[in-house]
Amino acid sequence: MTAMKLITLALSLTCLLSGAALAEEAKPAPTPPATAVPSDATAEVKAGTGVEKREIVGEAATFPAGTTVWVSSKLTNAEGQVKHVWKRDGKAVWTATLNVGGKKWSTSSRRTIPKAGSWEVEVQTADGASIGTVAFAVQ
Repeated sequence: MTAMKLITLALSLTCLLSGAALAEEAKPAPTPPATAVPSDATAEVKAGTGVEKREIVGEAATFPAGTTVWVSSKLTNAEGQVKHVWKRDGKAVWTATLNVGGKKWSTSSRRTIPKAGSWEVEVQTADGASIGTVAFAVQ
């Protein structure tokens, strides 16, 4: 081999090895875990027939079948998203995913309930931790 070919081969190998080293260094950083709701997150949860000015109205523990029941949550330290998990006789039947815009936030969901049963709405963080609940009956 001529000196020029050896120099070209050496430069090619150097570039190839440098590229491999750079490729290893350029690996993307691991994706950080989803923002978790702080462990001190709480929810004051109430059920009623409506919401006015962020307050539950028609609050009750029993509602007649066919009523639209509203569940309101006053959240503290629950930024991100929460879920209202509606349960009938202990089984989840519907989930509302609700956005939270600040450290103190009010949000609500509603369902028209056609059948009698024991109901509960559990407020959960994005990772499934329970931060509040309300129970009521439909007759």
